[in-house]
Amino acid sequence: MSSRILALGNKWVPSVTLGTTLNRLLPIGFALIGIGFSVALGRLDVQRQESELVANAAARLSGVRAALEAQLRSAFAETEGIAQLLSADGQISPGHFHDMARQAMASVPHILHISLAPGDVIADVYPLFGNRSIIGLDYRHLPDQYPMLQRARDHYSPVLAGPVQLYQGGRGLIYRRPVFLKGHKGVKMYWGNVSIVADIDRLLSAAGLDLDPGFEMALRGTDGQGSVGGMIWGDANLFDEHAVTVNVDVPGGLWQLAASPLGGWPSMSLFASPLFLFALTCTALFSVFVAQLNRSNHLINLRNRELKQSQAQLERLAHFDVITGLPNRVLFNQRLQQAISRDPRLAVLVLDIDGFKQVNDSLGHPMGDLLLQQATARFVQLIDDQDGLCRLGGDEFAFFLTGTEQACIEQVQGLLQALQLPFDLNGNAALVTGSIGLAWCPEHGQGSDRLVRHADTAMYAAKESGRNAWRLYHPDMTLRLQAQLSLEHNLRRALKSNEFELWYQPKIDLFSGRVKGAEALLRWRDPEHGLVSPAQFIPLAERTGLIIPLGEKVLDLACAQIAAWRAADCLPGPLAINVAALQIERSDYVASLSQTLKRYDLPATLLEVEITESLLMESQQQACAALAQLQAMGVATAVDDFGTGYSSLAYLKSLPIDHLKIDRAFIKDLPADDDAVAITRAIIDLGHALGFRITAEGIETQAQYHFLRNAGCDQGQGFLMGRPMPAEAMQAWLRDHQAWQLEPSG
Repeated sequence: MSSRILALGNKWVPSVTLGTTLNRLLPIGFALIGIGFSVALGRLDVQRQESELVANAAARLSGVRAALEAQLRSAFAETEGIAQLLSADGQISPGHFHDMARQAMASVPHILHISLAPGDVIADVYPLFGNRSIIGLDYRHLPDQYPMLQRARDHYSPVLAGPVQLYQGGRGLIYRRPVFLKGHKGVKMYWGNVSIVADIDRLLSAAGLDLDPGFEMALRGTDGQGSVGGMIWGDANLFDEHAVTVNVDVPGGLWQLAASPLGGWPSMSLFASPLFLFALTCTALFSVFVAQLNRSNHLINLRNRELKQSQAQLERLAHFDVITGLPNRVLFNQRLQQAISRDPRLAVLVLDIDGFKQVNDSLGHPMGDLLLQQATARFVQLIDDQDGLCRLGGDEFAFFLTGTEQACIEQVQGLLQALQLPFDLNGNAALVTGSIGLAWCPEHGQGSDRLVRHADTAMYAAKESGRNAWRLYHPDMTLRLQAQLSLEHNLRRALKSNEFELWYQPKIDLFSGRVKGAEALLRWRDPEHGLVSPAQFIPLAERTGLIIPLGEKVLDLACAQIAAWRAADCLPGPLAINVAALQIERSDYVASLSQTLKRYDLPATLLEVEITESLLMESQQQACAALAQLQAMGVATAVDDFGTGYSSLAYLKSLPIDHLKIDRAFIKDLPADDDAVAITRAIIDLGHALGFRITAEGIETQAQYHFLRNAGCDQGQGFLMGRPMPAEAMQAWLRDHQAWQLEPSG
């Protein structure tokens, strides 16, 4: 008997020992896994901190680059008026030259002097005091300066030379602007050059190179030679270290700017990561906790409780919005249907927050989430206990209201007023509005899906009416929506069937009358309805996202036409194409453009990209980044419809753009309307001061042309010179209009 008991005891000993060993090893296993996870998390956090340091340096460097390019534009754009007068008239009087140079130096204090050199021999200089010795100087006898002049002449574009030691003493930058006259049969004849000499140290100081005590900076690229050029400013050793570098566009070349934190980049260890320390602490606590659970033998019960909590959490996630805590669409529809069964007379609303995207883009998604939470708190205070509220998604909310008709309308107005009050987003003030659509039950439907759909349709009508408003659903809204759906269907078919074509409107130099390029305008030739107005299908394409494949089609058509004109030797100049907001926001537009240029073997200088001022204001970071990339490729950039988007001057001066186009709204009333005259002159003077070329759109009368020319506007387009026309008509127009002739004024 005793031997059997012993045998039974020996049989179960290994199992008990194994279980005990496993229980003892369980906390150790949790600890090892936790430590490994903590190390991985810490390394990721260290990498994030290092990336933030590099990003801060890059952001600082981009700001200095923008300021430096703006200073260069403002300093050297002052020769354009002088050069254009010389190109148009072949001469300029000393008095006129001195007066224009005096105004330029008054607006840009780091300009030292401006000189005229017909035939590359200096004939006049302002100011004369201290500079008389250079009059008569022949650049052809200066081996250190003449090659840059030759480069400017051969490429028909300005160059920036220097820094050089000046004959008058000191160190300066020299902007060489070649001047060409119109010769026989349109052949360009070299007249000479206009040069601006600027104090380089004052110019760099004005750009802020020495203002940031936390960063070390250096600049190289003499004579625009980029990374292979000599040092311009700072310590050359900075380029041999792990510095962040960017290229600075200068006339005729590049500079290279480098920056790193003062004292070098800090070294990062795991113990510098708060996430690593936190994860390590949590691991230790959890391991102790598991050990205690093993001792008390409650581990299984605890896991059961955890499982129930997880199930409850999953249930909540399935029916409630994570950010606002409101019911989601599924639960809202259930509650709405229950409310209809109790009382069939109620109102269903759909509310969309106007301006929410700008908050997300400018302040970031965490601040957007905070705005949604604060808006939810305001909404909850305005509805009754028996009413319903949910977040449909994004910035859309749905309500059902059970009060009287008058009470519901007062609640709708209260919701709009509540959104108009400023939101405090951690110290950032945000202003938004709302658009609301309303549908009545049972007049507009008795099912929850139908009522929400009709309220949503009415909400879009409120947006189209100007936002910050509410609209009651009407069946006509559904008819309009169906018409839009039909148009969208036809638009998709048109993309597949290649029903789109480009028409072209010439751009004219207002001083010489020569064709300086053209703008490509999209046309849709529907097989049933003929030409469809762009005003009808472009907004729809933007709302549906079809603008992205449509924009790629425009790129392909434009480059194909440029290649054809190039082969026929009848290029009008750079071809401008328009870019919509979604093309920048939701696609890699720069890559698409680059690939299309390569496909047709075209230089980037034959394209100009026009972007609306409103897009710049709504999507500043993305738009500026794309424009900067395009400029780096050699594609000219322009702001279309300038003057209608309310951009600030502080922001405008740092934009990576070459060209401003004055909106036709300011041109149509010229020259009779005093306000239009004042605004147009201000835009031209401001644009030139910032180094931009200026084009006026919508010129229809000779009086408008004469006014704009006398005001200094560079280029123009409009029905007076040429209407938009198909490619064949444009080619014939170019043969007959090598230089556009204007009737004399007066």
